[in-house]
Amino acid sequence: MQSTGVQLTLVVVDNSTRSADQQVLDDIAQLELSSVYVKSENVGYFPGFKIGAEKLGDLQGYDCVAISNVDLSVRLDFFEMLKFQIEVVHEKVGIIAPAIISASRGGDLNPKTLFRPTRYSLLKNIFIFKRLWLFKIYRKFSDLKVKSAVGSRLPGEFFYSPHGSFILFTKSYFFAGGSIDYPQFLFGEEDFVAEQCRIAGLKVQYQPSVVIIDSDHGSTSREKLDFIAREHVKSLRYIVDTYHS
Repeated sequence: MQSTGVQLTLVVVDNSTRSADQQVLDDIAQLELSSVYVKSENVGYFPGFKIGAEKLGDLQGYDCVAISNVDLSVRLDFFEMLKFQIEVVHEKVGIIAPAIISASRGGDLNPKTLFRPTRYSLLKNIFIFKRLWLFKIYRKFSDLKVKSAVGSRLPGEFFYSPHGSFILFTKSYFFAGGSIDYPQFLFGEEDFVAEQCRIAGLKVQYQPSVVIIDSDHGSTSREKLDFIAREHVKSLRYIVDTYHS
């Protein structure tokens, strides 16, 4: 960790179906930081985050809280860059969206969405995701979108939603009443936290000096595509019914 004056608490929520791996427990115990290991049933991504966050206590007491998927790593200067951004971040910023670099997709996964989608566009996606052949085409176009957007966003720019694989919540998010109680198993967490910011009068801000390396869908690539499509539909339906009714 190439930074001084940083206090870090790591919470590992194990959502796997197997029993706890002793080697993993030993590795966590040897870390020179405060750490907690939680063995959980496979409750899903954001529900698992909620379980882990409860181990932290009062989230308003932290300068920043991060959720990370399992297939990500941070650049060596991550904590130094994040520390600087936290020191200068405006109080109206609820989420810092880092650069999430995907080598296989050829670019930065942030921003996830520039502008708030309409109810119609979400219903259109539900239609697409219910049809596997359309869903496959949609995913290919999404990859092309990532490549074409390289370098198009400026540091400090605001947009609607961050990519959900790694999200940085500022203290303002929790002081403003932002929730992390998103009940869906997978997907849609980007829209959920974006809506939480919108309701609280907060913004999502892009800061590419904070860099994450994405090894691409380590937790979902093994799942069958029809399962992934169904989970997308469930999450989209939740967002439509909750925020676009």
